Amino acid sequence: MELFYIPQLKEIGCEMEISGAEARHIARVLRHKAGDDVLGTNGAGEEFRLVLKKVAQERVVAQVLEKRPGSREPNHRLVLAQAVLKGDKLAEVVESVTELGVDEVIPFICERVVGRLTESKYRRLEGVAVSAMKSSTRTVLPRIGRLVDFDGLREVFSDFDQVIVAYEEERRTALAKVLNRNVNKIMLVIGPEGGFTPEEIEKMSDAGAVCCSLGPRRLRSETAAIAAVSIVLNLLGDLG
Repeated sequence: MELFYIPQLKEIGCEMEISGAEARHIARVLRHKAGDDVLGTNGAGEEFRLVLKKVAQERVVAQVLEKRPGSREPNHRLVLAQAVLKGDKLAEVVESVTELGVDEVIPFICERVVGRLTESKYRRLEGVAVSAMKSSTRTVLPRIGRLVDFDGLREVFSDFDQVIVAYEEERRTALAKVLNRNVNKIMLVIGPEGGFTPEEIEKMSDAGAVCCSLGPRRLRSETAAIAAVSIVLNLLGDLG
């Protein structure tokens, strides 16, 4: 069943008005009628069953029949810190890692970043996250953090049980070897197209991060992000 994103969803029995894109999708695309049941989420980990009371082209009224915790979310909190990329590549990353199950994406800038994150691009990332959450039937909407610089990124390392940096010059230590399966809050750090400088790697290591390899082949930054998230969630038992 299609899952709709309705942030105002709260309690059983309440009636609410749905407008905008979600109302148009219900009425025009799926052609639902009054009396139909639909599923919705507030993006905060809860799933709702609703019955449609009124359906118009731009306005839908629904009543909440049932509320339950989302059952398709990972058991661990995985945050991806992704260097800003050129073009629309950051949106591609957000779409894929949202579907996989990340809790948050933090864009950052470092020495070799050449892409830019404008306010319009940032808003696009938020929209991409919403669409990916719905298509994958997740019930948690990943947060898109505000842009931080390299020093600002290192300052939040202490908020996590483990910080792992994918580094193309690390040849011996695989991600599977460094991942601590007994922690709950993990940050993955993926660099820009040109990679991290040795000085940046040293500073992140001094701040408590561990470096790992993603294999013998050089990966594009967006590929590395998707691969690393997949590996971690799989090793933690949250994927497959």
